[in-house]
Amino acid sequence: VTEIAVLGPLALARNGEPVTDRDLRRERVRALLAFLVGHRTTSRAAITAAVWPDLDERAAANNLRVTMTYLLRVLEPGRPAGEPAYHIRVDGQAVTLVTSDWLRIDVDRFDEHVARAARAEADGTPSLALEHNLAAIALYRGEAHEGVADADWIALEREHFRVRFVAAATRAGELLVARGDVDEAERVARRAVEVDPWAEDAYAVLVSAALARRDRSAARRTLDRTLAALADLGVEPSEETRRLRRRLRGGTGETD
Repeated sequence: VTEIAVLGPLALARNGEPVTDRDLRRERVRALLAFLVGHRTTSRAAITAAVWPDLDERAAANNLRVTMTYLLRVLEPGRPAGEPAYHIRVDGQAVTLVTSDWLRIDVDRFDEHVARAARAEADGTPSLALEHNLAAIALYRGEAHEGVADADWIALEREHFRVRFVAAATRAGELLVARGDVDEAERVARRAVEVDPWAEDAYAVLVSAALARRDRSAARRTLDRTLAALADLGVEPSEETRRLRRRLRGGTGETD
């Protein structure tokens, strides 16, 4: 079983053991793998346009052929010469990355946990939603495809997972505060703010956690950070942020 982790620095494991193949250090191998993870069924032309945009068609096709050899050597080291590849299928111009019980990718598990969390919310089972949100955020070690050179297609991938991570961490924080697990709520909300310094709802979790501790000074400091971040964006506070501000201004009988 080969496992690929791309939420953060690229990491491969085979049967539970880390793969430290020198080919993984090749920039274009990482870029090709990143593109295939994001585009499971694609074409040679789409790959070369994304990974070698500055080369002519012939040079880019040659680079793709060589780089594909390196990548397959990493993914299928025991495949006999001449035998068709299993994890990457090439049929004419079509190229497909085939996931299965033998090839697993962390982004698939991440998306599955996020989807299951949403279904649990719809079914009225917040404890199950929390479990899946926590499982999703545990998979997020950093921005998607960390170390792969910037490009429009990679930026879209990174933003997709960044947004979903912040939403999952924020919702997990809300559920944790509701059940009284303030320390864990703060931990996941801080991770959300580290990823998105303008995540208003994550700041609200931190304010609520501070209030749950009866630490009004910390709550005020966090609320000030929230308002400053929103001012940077030129955005008005949400109703939840305004409610927390009224709570702090009005006093609730809690002590600093």
